[in-house]
Amino acid sequence: MLSSKRFPSPNSRKNHWLIFKVTSIVDAGYYSELLVTRGSKMVLKKPAKGKKVPKGKKVAPTPAALLDAAGSSSSKKEHKEAEKQGNPLFEKRPRNTSKPKRDWAKRDLTRFTKWPRYITLQRQKALLLQRLKVPPPVHQFNRNQALKSDQAREVLALLNKYKPESKLAHKLRLKKQAEDQAAGKDTILTKKPLVVQQGVNKVTTLVEQKKAKLVVIAHDVDPIEIVLFLPALCRKMGVPYCILKSKARLGTVVRRKTCTSVALTEVEPADKNNLASLIDVIKSNYNDRFDDIRKSWGGGALSRKALARKTKLGKLKAKETKKAEKAAML
Repeated sequence: MLSSKRFPSPNSRKNHWLIFKVTSIVDAGYYSELLVTRGSKMVLKKPAKGKKVPKGKKVAPTPAALLDAAGSSSSKKEHKEAEKQGNPLFEKRPRNTSKPKRDWAKRDLTRFTKWPRYITLQRQKALLLQRLKVPPPVHQFNRNQALKSDQAREVLALLNKYKPESKLAHKLRLKKQAEDQAAGKDTILTKKPLVVQQGVNKVTTLVEQKKAKLVVIAHDVDPIEIVLFLPALCRKMGVPYCILKSKARLGTVVRRKTCTSVALTEVEPADKNNLASLIDVIKSNYNDRFDDIRKSWGGGALSRKALARKTKLGKLKAKETKKAEKAAML
């Protein structure tokens, strides 16, 4: 049933209307809903006291036939337990990160790694230098031909005593000298401090003038042609020379990142004996071994495949010679 009554609102000056509606719900009893309309707004009010509002339609119980077909409550529990156990077609494999489950995960796959271009190039270059035959003038700059670690430490210790002064120290020294002159003090013109001479051009000039007492050359200068002539020039002029590992180590002596070669012209009287002993060792290792150095070639190292082939052929030849000797004896 639906009924509505209209009557003017007593609290309003304008012509607003109140609409009272009664709605019926099938099989669920009746309840009333009061909707107050003010203009376009609608406000819902609670039903009157004493009337119970039904929650909704009741669901009919499941027929007995269907319950028998589906099974009892105990069968439902069993079904749920079976679901929890999981399907036998799909095995559970929990992740265990401590041990790899796959055999191939243990393999070393370094051979199959795609390395960056610069890495492949430097490796190929290193291999080529091992395989190709290197002439003696170039091979004398090999890492293995450089000074031993104990001798290198002694040479560097001596060179570090004659490090060139830094820019700040040079500036402060000149400033102090200028202040003394301005104050009218008796200043004696001091000589420049003794330092090592650096750079290929400077070292070459000193060797040609026979002013250099010791020349130290880096082994890893690139391109090597920059210092390739220096050992021969030092031998010709009778100047002791040595080859030191790493141009970076030589660079630290002269406050630079790298340095190709350095030369000592003068030392303090306290270091003269130390220099003389170093010169004797260096001459015996480099200047006096001129004939050995000019005959020793580098490179020519075979790969593992080539070595295996060579040994195999050697064994076959030895076998054939033994057979020939036995046949000759008979």
